[in-house]
Amino acid sequence: MSNVRAYCKKIYEARYFWMHLARIELKNKFRRSKLGILWTFVSPLCLTTIMSVVFATAFHVEIASYAPYILSGILFWDVLSGGFIGGSYSIISNDAYIRQFNHPITIYTLKTAIVITTSFLIALISLALWVLFLSPLNLLVVLFTLPATVCIFFVLAWSGVTIAAFVSTKYRDYPQMAPLILQTLWYVSPVFFQQEMFEQNALLYAWFNANPITHLLFLLRAPFLEGTLPTLTNYLVSIAFVAVLALCAIRVNRKMAHDIIFYI
Repeated sequence: MSNVRAYCKKIYEARYFWMHLARIELKNKFRRSKLGILWTFVSPLCLTTIMSVVFATAFHVEIASYAPYILSGILFWDVLSGGFIGGSYSIISNDAYIRQFNHPITIYTLKTAIVITTSFLIALISLALWVLFLSPLNLLVVLFTLPATVCIFFVLAWSGVTIAAFVSTKYRDYPQMAPLILQTLWYVSPVFFQQEMFEQNALLYAWFNANPITHLLFLLRAPFLEGTLPTLTNYLVSIAFVAVLALCAIRVNRKMAHDIIFYI
């Protein structure tokens, strides 16, 4: 316990350093761009428009209701893929700092998780504006549920970044493999496929209910799209899934942090 406290104390003492790194990464992400950080807001809207037209035509659904469904899925998926794919280089890209300073390695994955979560909150404005136009009363429920949802998504992002960063530093094939795995998961999760499409097959519907991504998505979709609170099951499954990932991330960090200097 004393070692954990000492480790957390080191992270806290270096807070100005890793918060500064997070600000730099956010600025450099859209450096020399005309829209700058607004791309975080504009990009999911453009992608939503394209996908809504294509899939609404293919599946014969109403665009007005289907578009925010897709947008919420894209926003969540950016958090998930940002962690498990985008976080792959959060240690490698900071090798100069790691060689010079004796800070806990966790600060570099923590920094990336902060960037992912901040980008998510900015992009979330697009969904909020859409809901404000269609169902403004839903935002009252959103204000109540959003803090818990953001905390869960932040832990999800940090866990993904930590696992991806350590594994990809030691095994350089990871950044090529991870997108293939996540792409498969994308197609078998209700990111843009609606629940009715899974109900047509008993096995797919069972997977729909057991899939933790379904419940994580409902943390966004229930308040934003339906104006209701996520169910207790949604919270329990989401928290349990994120907790398991966080424990895996802590274990990976504890096991590989001391030797990481040999792989960068």
